[in-house]
Amino acid sequence: MAADLQQWLGACRARLSAAPLPTRHPLRLGSETVGSVHPELWPHMAAHWPSSGDTSEALAQLANRLRASGHAGAWRDELLAVRGASGHELAAVERGVVRVLGVRTEAVHLVGLAPDGRVWLQQRAFNKANDPGLWDTMVGGLVAQGETRDQALVRETWEEAGLRLLDLSDIRPGGVFDVSKPSPEGGGLGHLWETIHWFTTVVPEGTTPVNQDGEVACFEALEPDAVRARVLAGLCTDEAAWVLAQALGWPLPVSDP
Repeated sequence: MAADLQQWLGACRARLSAAPLPTRHPLRLGSETVGSVHPELWPHMAAHWPSSGDTSEALAQLANRLRASGHAGAWRDELLAVRGASGHELAAVERGVVRVLGVRTEAVHLVGLAPDGRVWLQQRAFNKANDPGLWDTMVGGLVAQGETRDQALVRETWEEAGLRLLDLSDIRPGGVFDVSKPSPEGGGLGHLWETIHWFTTVVPEGTTPVNQDGEVACFEALEPDAVRARVLAGLCTDEAAWVLAQALGWPLPVSDP
């Protein structure tokens, strides 16, 4: 079983580390590279990429053009930060086009553990645009424009699980890893670049997560062996599987640093 799990996790990590094909056209704001676009799409948006003036307004107009042409993901009316290599925020753009524009995002995940060692998982709502119905960590979501990671963790924990961080115990940072993989958004022309920060916590006995935003179908508290079986069956998102592997001390692929 351990060898099967390690092999599965090796394949999972490879899926989360996929280079974009074909090579994408870099997108720059001033001297900073902030994203990339599929070469098939670049000729249609080159004239609309901002070169001066109100960058966020220009990106909003570009996002609407992409939406109108069918080259956007699910529209959320949420803004995410557009950052340069230094991490400095240069602009903001609609969440529905970040994968098409290859804009790097930040996400937080919270692994919830019961006092008896069981692991809380959420099943993603069946109407979600990405990975509907798959199992995920107890809490997971993107850092919005203008938010810190800690603020995002507080907000997502309430929205997804109806829990206040102050009511949880032993909250610990677990680690950070980067994801690069193709995205179906934009008619298959998107690419996901994301930095995931994950944490663990203990959910007090007698406390049950209750979703607040309609994006979770249900929650279950499972024994670690049942979590492992669910992962091996391909019922969890790859991101959640990789977080859980680290949080629960599973044998990672030897090639992974």
